[in-house]
Amino acid sequence: MPKTRRDNQVRSPGITLAGTLLIVGLTVLAFAGGRLFGRVEEPITEPQSVGSAPAPAATAFAIAAPFNEAVVDTPVPLPVTFARAPVVCLDPGHGGEDRGFTRFVENTVPDMEEAILVLEHAWDLEARLLQRGYEVVLTRETDAAVNLQGADVNGDGRTAAHDAPRSNRNKNLDELQSRINLCNEAKADLLVSMHVNGFTNGNPRGFETWFTRERSFGDRNAVFATLAFAHLKEQLGYIGYVLPTEDERGVYPDTTADVQKEHSLFRHFIVTGPEVPGVVNPSKMPGAIVEALFVSNDGDASILADPAGRDAIVTAYENAIVEYFERYPPDAR
Repeated sequence: MPKTRRDNQVRSPGITLAGTLLIVGLTVLAFAGGRLFGRVEEPITEPQSVGSAPAPAATAFAIAAPFNEAVVDTPVPLPVTFARAPVVCLDPGHGGEDRGFTRFVENTVPDMEEAILVLEHAWDLEARLLQRGYEVVLTRETDAAVNLQGADVNGDGRTAAHDAPRSNRNKNLDELQSRINLCNEAKADLLVSMHVNGFTNGNPRGFETWFTRERSFGDRNAVFATLAFAHLKEQLGYIGYVLPTEDERGVYPDTTADVQKEHSLFRHFIVTGPEVPGVVNPSKMPGAIVEALFVSNDGDASILADPAGRDAIVTAYENAIVEYFERYPPDAR
């Protein structure tokens, strides 16, 4: 099966690729800015999952292989059931001033930043999907924000200049709308919002996915979120990351998240949610939000810092996308 070129696998010096021994004793700070599409705190009561994820058919997909496996350069032909190449919009969260969840060493130097981790995952995943003949759009290709000019992208007449002190509400809305617009302009068939999680202490661990049910394609949102969770569980299991059943997280509708605690206007995560008249022009394709492990947990951070862990996460994304399009082949336009 196609694997990412070695030179695509380490493209940023911002991540310290170290093993578990190098991260023990780190302290954590969670950056909450811009997380209208991700969770900002651990809920007291876990929301109910939509159900057990189905076991994926292994023969159709890639398997996270040893990191030193030879690279396969031969393109993979598209299935004959596809009328055209699928278009996938990858949205690596955060970037620029918004670092996402950040893990610090004792001298306060960033050791692991969500903005860089998910960008590297997106780079690797893009290479694999292109090798499969897919068309891929990244909302950001560098460690920068999308709305660099600070424009009023959502058309509500407000920008970052209107934000109150210590608030980024308008800045974040325009940034997220910029990402939605890129996916819509590309006429993407699927939107994948890529994140890692974090918390103010090191206890929470694991991975989870979120979807919006209240869309015309809400059933497809749920399918992709379920596939992403199932493939993360499978691929991380191959490298020995297995949680007790009671510690597993799940596949959640975004109405069970904590969006309303800080932003009473919103019942859903913005990137995958429905229209909010005058504020949010919604995405036009199915999609889901994926939170792949916690940078704030020592064990999870060791997996995120390990090349084998990175490969497992990217392989899970790849296989979930492949299975999604096997179920919903792109039709002719």
